[in-house]
Amino acid sequence: MARRSNCFLGLAAGAALTGPAFLAPGSAPAPGGAQAPQLRATAAGAAPGAAANAANDSAATALGAATFCAAAAGLAVSRRRAEGARRRAGDDGDAYGASHTSFYTDAVAKDKYDTLDEVLSQKLKDPKLRGMVTELLDACVKITDALRVNLVTVNDSANTFGDRQLTVDVIADDLLWDLAKSSKLVCEASSEEEPEIVKTNPDGQFVLCWDPLDGSSIVDNNWAVGTIVGVWDKSTGLIGATGRDQVMSLVTLYGPRTTVFMTLDDGVYEFTLGEGNKWICSRDKIQIKTECKIFAPANMRAAQEVEGYNKLINHYMENKYTLRYTGGLVPDVCQQFTKLQGVFTNPTSKASPAKLRLAFEAAPFGRLVEMAGGKTSDGVSGGSVLDVKITAVDQRTPLAIGSATEVDRFNEMVLSK
Repeated sequence: MARRSNCFLGLAAGAALTGPAFLAPGSAPAPGGAQAPQLRATAAGAAPGAAANAANDSAATALGAATFCAAAAGLAVSRRRAEGARRRAGDDGDAYGASHTSFYTDAVAKDKYDTLDEVLSQKLKDPKLRGMVTELLDACVKITDALRVNLVTVNDSANTFGDRQLTVDVIADDLLWDLAKSSKLVCEASSEEEPEIVKTNPDGQFVLCWDPLDGSSIVDNNWAVGTIVGVWDKSTGLIGATGRDQVMSLVTLYGPRTTVFMTLDDGVYEFTLGEGNKWICSRDKIQIKTECKIFAPANMRAAQEVEGYNKLINHYMENKYTLRYTGGLVPDVCQQFTKLQGVFTNPTSKASPAKLRLAFEAAPFGRLVEMAGGKTSDGVSGGSVLDVKITAVDQRTPLAIGSATEVDRFNEMVLSK
């Protein structure tokens, strides 16, 4: 206890001795002409000389403790700085703990953030497409509000596949259908909940495909979920087109904040929903690194049949990759845009076939990731998922998507390509 008290006393004395307000007796006055306070120590009944000696002894003890504690604190700071530099250099050695396996943001606050309108006016030349983006984001604001106030409960209806729908699924889907049927820009639309093409406005310009609320199995946990939208021009339509024919795609992520990632003329941008439901540009021209140490392995049941997938997962673990997987496609892929690295894998097998929809999920994400410098694999030929022809609205596909080196590794180990 005495040692701890001396350390606290030393810190206090050190702060006092080095602070701008303290000057030793007889020193020059403090700035501004005010005389600096002097330290006094008086023992009851002690002679002035004894009191002075006691004060000197106490001050010497405090100064010694302060020097020791200051040195210890300085050493700790130096160690933390050296450790931070070592981690940034990628040399983790054999260290363990969250600081060695997590990837924290290095984003620095800006003095000003451009608004959605400011960015679109410069980075999206097609005025009709700008209008389409604005209408889609207005719908996403409404979905955000609905998620904040509605409980996650089972709805009485079922979708085309016989799955019981959640109330929030139906609300999100209805909001997007309201947009599609009322917009002068949409000529055809299709929802993952009801995968059939519906004609809306014959004079419209675009074909919309959306997954209204991806992550239905985790939304009751209050985990992040999202809306995925692919946009094709009516000149290509959907059937017979490919993901590469999209004129844009966007994904909205509903978490503690609402953010949207979208493809513009010169790359991928992130917008954040701010005060007054106004969108601001929070990231621009996002670039996914070629190498990565973050993996999100979906459909791990397939590893029981596909030896290459089992070996790939073992490679991730043996080489100390960081697992970041929620079971929701939107957060599991969107982390690549914020961490600027990562790989999401979803192979197929006889007993565990691929479930991702090409038009509603894989193609929109494929456009985003490839425009951000990443790579995709169709999980069969090893080619880009954007080159797969859409032959049916509900067409399914395997997928590997993310940092190029890891997609190449998937092709090599899982597909032998």
